[in-house]
Amino acid sequence: MIKLRNLLHGLLTLFLMAGCMLLFACKSQPAVLDAPQKTKGANTQTLPPSPSPTPEISYQGPVSRVEGKTFLVRTMDGTFSPFFVKGVDIGAAKPGFWPGEFGIPESDYLRWFQQIGEMYANTIRVYVPQMPEFYQALLTYNRTASQPLYLLQGIYMNESLIETYLDAFNPDLNEIFQRDLKNTIDIIHGHATVEKLPGNAGGTYTADVSQYVIGYLPGIEFSADFVLSTNEKNAEKTTFQGTYVVTSEASPFEVFLAQTQELMIAYEESNYHVQRPIAITNWVTTDPLSHPGEPNPSMEDAVSVDVEHIKATDAYTAGFFASYHVYPYYPDFMSYEQKYLTAEQPDTYRAYLTELNAYHTMPVLIAEFGIPSSRGMTHKNAISGFNQGHVEESVQGAMLVSLMKDIRETDCMGGLIFSWQDEWFKRTWNTKDQEETERRPYWHNVESPEKSFGLLSFDPGESLAVRIDGAVDDWSVQDQIVNASFTLSVKSDEAYLYFLVQPNDASFLTKPIMIAADTIPNQGNLSYQGAKFDRAADFLIVLNGPDNSTMLVDPYYDVFQYQYAVQTSLVDPIEHQTEKNSGAFVPIYAALSRALVLPETGESIPFSKFDAGHLTYGISDPNNAAFHSLSDFYIGETAIEVRIPWMLFNVRDPGTKNIIADWNQSGAITGQSTDAFYFSVYVDNPVNSVPFGEYRWESWDLPTYHERLKKNYAIVQEYFSTLP
Repeated sequence: MIKLRNLLHGLLTLFLMAGCMLLFACKSQPAVLDAPQKTKGANTQTLPPSPSPTPEISYQGPVSRVEGKTFLVRTMDGTFSPFFVKGVDIGAAKPGFWPGEFGIPESDYLRWFQQIGEMYANTIRVYVPQMPEFYQALLTYNRTASQPLYLLQGIYMNESLIETYLDAFNPDLNEIFQRDLKNTIDIIHGHATVEKLPGNAGGTYTADVSQYVIGYLPGIEFSADFVLSTNEKNAEKTTFQGTYVVTSEASPFEVFLAQTQELMIAYEESNYHVQRPIAITNWVTTDPLSHPGEPNPSMEDAVSVDVEHIKATDAYTAGFFASYHVYPYYPDFMSYEQKYLTAEQPDTYRAYLTELNAYHTMPVLIAEFGIPSSRGMTHKNAISGFNQGHVEESVQGAMLVSLMKDIRETDCMGGLIFSWQDEWFKRTWNTKDQEETERRPYWHNVESPEKSFGLLSFDPGESLAVRIDGAVDDWSVQDQIVNASFTLSVKSDEAYLYFLVQPNDASFLTKPIMIAADTIPNQGNLSYQGAKFDRAADFLIVLNGPDNSTMLVDPYYDVFQYQYAVQTSLVDPIEHQTEKNSGAFVPIYAALSRALVLPETGESIPFSKFDAGHLTYGISDPNNAAFHSLSDFYIGETAIEVRIPWMLFNVRDPGTKNIIADWNQSGAITGQSTDAFYFSVYVDNPVNSVPFGEYRWESWDLPTYHERLKKNYAIVQEYFSTLP
């Protein structure tokens, strides 16, 4: 079953994958990092024609429009009032599914919409047309809700073909994009039959949600390479004159966008006699501003996509708005731009939004902003500490409120939190090479920040396997693998390995307690600082009080050093890097950024890294008042409980027992199978050789999980309740 499902998903993944961005130059954001996430596929088959639209059924008049810099939505009495967007982006996946599989049933959406509405949100955004169940759920919810959830509907542009052609005017790319634009309009009017092809939604759409759709967001986070190449290949295309849209001083890429908007407006006007505001999906990398403080301008400030060059004619009355994905930690000028650092207490995010909004003559929507609550980290804001990862859930909630306040107080038209739910399938640049690509949705790699942006968590297991609180009630005698001076018990789930350490003598906490791990054969250390091991240990967990506990790795099996001192030369080599049984252990790091030179000041910023092995003290039980979402261990009266993410043990996929192989032999990061791990526990300078116990776990295909609203939810809820 596992092999068959993996084969099918492997084929789907190959079909969907769009490749990865350059190391360190990317922010690891969702629109560009992972092909499956936005339900892509080179869909070139001919679709059956949609039924002829019936305007008398679908027409309900305009729902929203733009006047100057104000975004308006129709009220119940038919008048239009200013509308501040406060809501969430919703992905298309949950654990065990790629987005292109559309594995979220209508019942999940109904439950989620209820929770989103109770959070006082007024808007949701999806990136691509969804399955019919999504629209039926939205219609069902809104028919009984005291306040409806409005929809901003995205339309995806095929990233595989973008990478192939690097030309927005390419006929193959345009044929699919234009078809999807028209299909999307028919879908939201509940009048479409779309063939279900791999990586794409499809079916018969009868739920007319057009009265709740307040705008369209076509496109993706367009890469600078795509924009530049389109401009170079189509240098003669600098003007467009349509019935609804014209251009002024436009680049060829902006002409392409104008043509896209013209097609959408004309199609909906012709078939449904209604117009709707449109914004092009954009991001900081291709914004119209100049960023002299950006250390990587050739990628992050190389070209602009300026929607001010696209104008509405008198025939288009709905109006345009601008849409941007803006995060506080990326690109690097968010930390170093001098014009954003003039205040006594700089808020670089607010300063950027102020400049961006002042530039535009139309409303500005921040269509994505967020902070991940992952254990791992991949980017830092050097000023605010609003980092991409290693943020506790309550702190995450406070940061989201702070960012939304910046959006509100800089007179933007609103903001959408990315994202509603965690997304296990996602990848992050500084962990992706250590994962088994085709198995990402089937376990939760908490070291990967891209997986943990949500307000809704999918916690592993049908219920918590272990609550890290120092108690022993989650454990049984069957979990014991070592019973000597200490008893060591081990469990696991889709995210962690759990350890229970119980003393059998009076040495409890008088010295640092060590847990040694043998995870891969034919390498590792047979001794460490006077201790001798029965098996060669590859990892060492050092429990030395709340502030000084850590996890270490044999330098021979240190993937960080291999990636950045061997595969590249970004860090200096360390001792014993290619030596087996050296008797040494070293810290476990994750890369954050290559060395930078700040163009405005000439200052050099060294290579930065994150101490992934440092263990955080606290309680992991969400129902405990002292809950800390980043907790790694807790000391009770008679025992210590520890949880360690699978990736810290160099596991590529725990569901198939796939671990990182010996790269010193293969010359690359590859995988190999394992049958079991072996663990021991001891205190410093044991008299006898340290015995190891065997731990085996069951393989799995589909993961188990349970939903949990993170602590950030209530914090955002309270703030949203104060907004109009």
